[in-house]
Amino acid sequence: MPSPVRSLPLLLTLLVCTIPVRAQSWDVVRGLRSGDRVKVQESSGTEHKGRVTAVTPDGISLATGGSQVSVERARVRRVQLHSGSRRARNVAIGAAVGVAVGVVVDQTIGKYLRNESGDEGRPIMYLAPIGLFAGIGAALSPYRTIYRIK
Repeated sequence: MPSPVRSLPLLLTLLVCTIPVRAQSWDVVRGLRSGDRVKVQESSGTEHKGRVTAVTPDGISLATGGSQVSVERARVRRVQLHSGSRRARNVAIGAAVGVAVGVVVDQTIGKYLRNESGDEGRPIMYLAPIGLFAGIGAALSPYRTIYRIK
């Protein structure tokens, strides 16, 4: 029986190889509904944001602002789907990281500072990293890639 240590690199390689395969199927794009918010990047680099009006085996059509855009499947490099819950998740993850950083700072540098000046600066040791990392999480893209061609 092979040792788990020797099998780990093979397992990780297989896992990494399966990730891009999922994002390359046009069937996922065909599953989009009319009205879904998406971002479509063409192979030329041009990017279109809008709502899906139609998806066919040959391309995707979007309503962008006041105009209609159709992109042939052969020119589509990436399709990203907007997810409002993704931004909330990113904020929550950022706030959790901020709490962890706040605890570490409070238990290391904070002990020294409390010994020198008292407890008046303690809330800032938590609030500053929580606010910073939650803000970074909010700034991250709310789009997730559902289709990509290299």
